[in-house]
Amino acid sequence: MPVPAPWARPGSGFTLLFEAWAVEMARHLPVSTLAEQLDETDTRLWRSVAHYVDEARRLEDYMGVEAIGIDETSRRGRNCITVVADLVEHDVINVTPGKDPATVERFSRDFMDHNGVPEYVRLVACDMSLGFRKGIREHLPHARRIVDRFHVARHANEAVDKAGKTEGRSNPLLKRTKYLWLRNEESLTELQVETKRNLTRQRLKTGRACRMREVLQDIYTDSRTPSEAWVRLHRLCSWMMHSRLEPMKDFARMIRRHFAEIVAYFEHPYTNAVLEGADSVIQNVKRRARGFRNMDHSATMIHLTCGRLDLKAVTTT
Repeated sequence: MPVPAPWARPGSGFTLLFEAWAVEMARHLPVSTLAEQLDETDTRLWRSVAHYVDEARRLEDYMGVEAIGIDETSRRGRNCITVVADLVEHDVINVTPGKDPATVERFSRDFMDHNGVPEYVRLVACDMSLGFRKGIREHLPHARRIVDRFHVARHANEAVDKAGKTEGRSNPLLKRTKYLWLRNEESLTELQVETKRNLTRQRLKTGRACRMREVLQDIYTDSRTPSEAWVRLHRLCSWMMHSRLEPMKDFARMIRRHFAEIVAYFEHPYTNAVLEGADSVIQNVKRRARGFRNMDHSATMIHLTCGRLDLKAVTTT
């Protein structure tokens, strides 16, 4: 009869010390590369990494979590993955497939499995997705939705870019000037700033669209109260609707559809900055992750690299 070895996990085929080292290395190297260097199959290594990530997640306690951020990323341009973060502790607490009401439901069930109380969640920062909106209403019933300011800024940039492309088809002055209109002057060289100001004097439509984007940015930066932001945002929407710039009019309509959730930011200034930062880590993980064969592997690596899992508690026992 085989006798369990105190230095190995039953059925793993590895010592506990080796598994602890492999899990730590998986934070920094693709599992496939690590497997090749060790002359081992990546399947066995994935099994070890997933085991300890799952064990560490079982120790997570989300009691008291009241403010969360929800954002989606894509897995190699195909299926969406939604990542949820605790906006107070600034760490990833859930990874689930999709971007629809069922996504929020799956998060809610996992949240309760870790002592979280959906009814206690009072703030959710997210984008303008109708799927998220419906899911939050149904499964986080007391939460107030805040449209993340970075998503609003992204839509503003897209509108300015569309305006520039439309005008650029008939105006050669706009050739190769895209980033002059999408970046703040602090991010431009002196020559680029001078070029932008000279173009602005030409009374270009793109220059007006850019000015609208800058006014939006000023509203987020300078508004001291929600009521002040409400008035300024209302004026900006009116300006855009009367601008005869279709991309900016479309952007104004979008703001009006989500006006209350956008203004909510000025009362509760939470953003998904933690998820924006995590997204850069996730993208880096994707680039080096030949071994991401399925959603489970993606979730495992995101929890491993972006969460605050207590791996020592499960790899030293």
